[in-house]
Amino acid sequence: MTPTRTDVTLLVALIVFGLALPAVSVTVRGSVVDAQGAPIENASVFLAQDRQARASVTNEAGRYRFDDVAIRMMELTAYKDGYAVDGHTLLPQGDVELNMTLLAPDAITVRVINNNFLPVPGARVTAMTVNDRFLVSAEDLHEAGFPLLRSDDNGILEIPMLPEKGFIKLTLGHHRYADSNVAYLPVDERQNDIILYEGTRLRGRVTVKAQPIADARVSLFQVGVGGQRRFAEAVTDPEGYYHLRAPEDTYLITAWHPDYAAPAPVSMDMRNRDETAVANLELLPPYILRGSIMLPDGEPCPGARVMFRRDTTIFDDAITNAQGEYRLQIGEPEGLLRIVPPPGYMTEILADIPVDLGDVRDMHLDPVRLKALPVIRGRARFPADTSPSRLYLRSLDLPFPVHDITREDGAFEIRFSYQPDQSALTFRLEHPLRFLRRDFTINLEEPGEVEMLLEPFDPDLRRRPPELGRNNMEALLGEDAPAIQCSDWFNTHPTTLEEQRGKVVVLTFWGGFDDSLFAQNRMTELRVMHELFRDQDDVIVIGVHDASSEADEIEDYLADYNISFAVGKDDDPFVSFDNYGINFIPQTVLIDKQGIVRYAQVEGRFLELVKALRRRP
Repeated sequence: MTPTRTDVTLLVALIVFGLALPAVSVTVRGSVVDAQGAPIENASVFLAQDRQARASVTNEAGRYRFDDVAIRMMELTAYKDGYAVDGHTLLPQGDVELNMTLLAPDAITVRVINNNFLPVPGARVTAMTVNDRFLVSAEDLHEAGFPLLRSDDNGILEIPMLPEKGFIKLTLGHHRYADSNVAYLPVDERQNDIILYEGTRLRGRVTVKAQPIADARVSLFQVGVGGQRRFAEAVTDPEGYYHLRAPEDTYLITAWHPDYAAPAPVSMDMRNRDETAVANLELLPPYILRGSIMLPDGEPCPGARVMFRRDTTIFDDAITNAQGEYRLQIGEPEGLLRIVPPPGYMTEILADIPVDLGDVRDMHLDPVRLKALPVIRGRARFPADTSPSRLYLRSLDLPFPVHDITREDGAFEIRFSYQPDQSALTFRLEHPLRFLRRDFTINLEEPGEVEMLLEPFDPDLRRRPPELGRNNMEALLGEDAPAIQCSDWFNTHPTTLEEQRGKVVVLTFWGGFDDSLFAQNRMTELRVMHELFRDQDDVIVIGVHDASSEADEIEDYLADYNISFAVGKDDDPFVSFDNYGINFIPQTVLIDKQGIVRYAQVEGRFLELVKALRRRP
């Protein structure tokens, strides 16, 4: 099950490969210890950047060291037989000390099969993300000595070096099948089946001025209602050739090499093909764009993101180093320079700066100075017949939405952690119990203080059609709500929907492993809804968590999201999920006081629907 949301994210050609920075190297060092803090000698430590890996072995003090590490995204992995792996995935901006702890190991066993349910021998782990903390590019690390993780003749694949009670995200590869991405596998004794599909072949050559380029990275992106994600990647051989396999779909493809500029992504339709698809890519001689970002006090600003884009394509993406400097390597001389400041800051001038290098191949721009993001303050006024109350405050046009609750007198403060793309921002203040609200717009450049009178409105109670790529709940609307059945409960005693008759039930199916923006936004909405109706006796918020997680994992998710409303763990095998036909999470269903399912499309009108159901006879 995967989260789905409408996403207009631009294709970022180089975010995939690692963020470029000025050509400065750093040292990465640290210690590897066991659970008691004792040093581990002869542990292997792997450092991977740009699909290249190198290894170090810890000394008797458990110490390791890597010099000449590029300031780009890196993966650090510590491994020794008999222990679980540990690691870090980060962008080093200076010399850094990174310590790792190797704990007792546990294993995951999977059976790799094809769509005819036959075992697939020779399937390999290409990458795994452990506990959402660090990435292990196992295939790249194997050349440097990491164990080869491959399925046997019966399709059985064991991964024996995982932390106990953890989980992994897994990518499997095979020369005859398309890569398979598994979003969540708990570390336990269960055997999981993973299906590989043959897919469509894609091949091509990467060149510069007709000359082959070896070790270029070719990435295939899948674009859909769930946003954009890299589906597969290949590295060119000494003659510049590459080959991939992917399921039938439409993709975007691009290539990257540290000595050249990336081309604009090419659309590839790989549907209904009997023959191999071909995509030849031409890297470009680079234009170099340099500059620096300064804090309000004139000090260098490390960690600012700088992008060069033209139309809807981002050609290069960098993070400023400790001296506030950036270096972009682009294939087009004309476009827009986008500055994304670190949290708490915004640019003094426009975030998008027009750039035209003309015939100049290497240009140094003037420094860009930042200023502190403003704090928006305001207050709602209530109609004469309405007592002051806490209100629901939310943004209407921010990609990372704001959700908050005002003070009892309607006063509020809005603090931003990032610079929005636009200077004019729209918010909504809504009364939790009455059909009163007010939309207002503020200007980040001249925020001031706002004050507005709440006004009556008519709720949107239409029956909306199901959204593309979401659950189709049409058959349930107007019918008795199917039962939920949970094996464990959190923040409450065990309950049933029958026991909640007489209340509006806000029922949400979810999984804590889903860290998409859509999921984070929904869980924040639920937390606010629970807080607004905490003192009312006719509304209850209930979450049903996916059955694949263990109880202690769900408790960790509840702590991460600061959830205090009732949550149940679905009974195996996904009893409640199956009762409602849930294929995509999160999914919210609103049930009226008589136990009838009334709404499943709540986006943009969540609170008004709950208020309407409270008043329903």
